[in-house]
Parts: sequence; structure tokens; C-alpha cells
Amino acid sequence: MGITNFEFWGMGKFVFGNEGIESKEDSYVERYLDRISNGTIPDDRRSAMTELQSLVAESRSAQMSFGAMGFPILLNILKEDREDVELVRGGLETFVSALTPIETSQGPKTEVQPASVNSDLLSREMENISLLLSLLSEEDFYVRYYTI
Repeated sequence: MGITNFEFWGMGKFVFGNEGIESKEDSYVERYLDRISNGTIPDDRRSAMTELQSLVAESRSAQMSFGAMGFPILLNILKEDREDVELVRGGLETFVSALTPIETSQGPKTEVQPASVNSDLLSREMENISLLLSLLSEEDFYVRYYTI
């Protein structure tokens, strides 16, 4: 039995110590994820993915929010929307951004990195790793590149 989105979200708030505080990045991440998962226009879904990737690449708060809410949505994209190479590529780029530490001069050096927590969340389910490895057989160079 897997962990729900709300459990991820609660765990993220517990680990990072900002219970009850919702940043502007949190609402943007949530809005982009909604457009990606519920959108009916392919170009809008791709645009939301690009915006989400940029936000996650620049903000630790967005990385944390993405880890709390985004993994199930993007993993579903990788399973169900493989024919949309641009969307899959964007999803993989977003995973890379969520798993890459963002250095900051603020905060103590012992502060938990959102990227580390995200790595742990992604690797907990063997199904996630199998899904990612299956993408190595795709024809698109960048899909294989970002998978590695």
C-alpha cells in the first residue's frame, strides 16, 4: 500500500518545519500540477510542465511542494502519456530538478535538503524505478538522457 499525496504533503511540512505556512511557490506548484493532470489541451499541459520545471529548479520550497504532491502525478504521465514525447521529456526534466540540490547561503548547513527527501520518496517504490528504467527503451534521445 502506497503513501497518499496528503501523507507526502504532511511529511514534507513536518520534515521542513513550516507547518501551517503555505508559500506562494506551494500554490503555483499545486496549480501547475492541476493543469498537468486535469488539462484537456495538450499544449496547456506542456506549458504547465515547463513552468513547473522552472519553478522546481529555482526554489527549495517548490522542490518540497513538488515532492509532497507531484510524484504520483508525473509518474502517471510517464505511464499513461508516453506517446506525448514533449510532456514525458518535461516530466523527466522536472524530476531531475526536484532531485538536484539547490545551494543556498541561508539556513544552517545541517538543514534537510528537499532534493534528498525527494530522492528517498521516489526510490521507496520499486515500481517507480522499473518505470524509469523502461523509459530507456524509448526512441527519443532526451527521454533516455533525462532518465539516466
